Amino acid sequence: MIVIIAFIAMHLTGGPRAFVLAGESVYFDQQLMPHFTERQMLGSALETRTGLVRWAETPAGRRLIARFNAREYEIDVIEDSSEEGPGRALQPGLATLVAAGDHAAVKRYSLILNPDFRVPPGKNVFPSAQPLTQTDMMAAAWAGEMLHIDFYSRGISLPHHPRSDFQEEWRAVARELGYPDMKHEDDERAIRYVATH
Repeated sequence: MIVIIAFIAMHLTGGPRAFVLAGESVYFDQQLMPHFTERQMLGSALETRTGLVRWAETPAGRRLIARFNAREYEIDVIEDSSEEGPGRALQPGLATLVAAGDHAAVKRYSLILNPDFRVPPGKNVFPSAQPLTQTDMMAAAWAGEMLHIDFYSRGISLPHHPRSDFQEEWRAVARELGYPDMKHEDDERAIRYVATH
């Protein structure tokens, strides 16, 4: 009941839009766990939602959710089954990058997720510790793409993958998810996970 009241209060007071899924804000409780509206349950893939929950259970997930769950950010979560990989974070325009330090300005970002993404049969692109389910895949996509958005929010444009700080942060969250050998390729259009040898 408290969660429902807090959710209604947030919408009536114009609270944070932050993570927008199926046209509505995702509500996060005091433990930073997401709660979904009926519209979100009907208008988004189960894998997208359970992937968000799985990522939110990690320290890195909670840190980024706490940071972005504020009025100055809006992250539009778009599901697109034609996306080539599991996810992609579009680089925002120059004005958004420049406004990174302006807490009065609303910064909007687009996060594209493909909950239908599957590894082609017979192609092992994962390390031995790999996502076993679509929820695991979407958790990794949330983690990787939100890391990109974190860099955008600091005014850092692409490319991110060659940066040592990006790779260090990615390795930390990949370990938290249980995939310590998973890494990003240098393809900035989408996450690509490959085994490190």
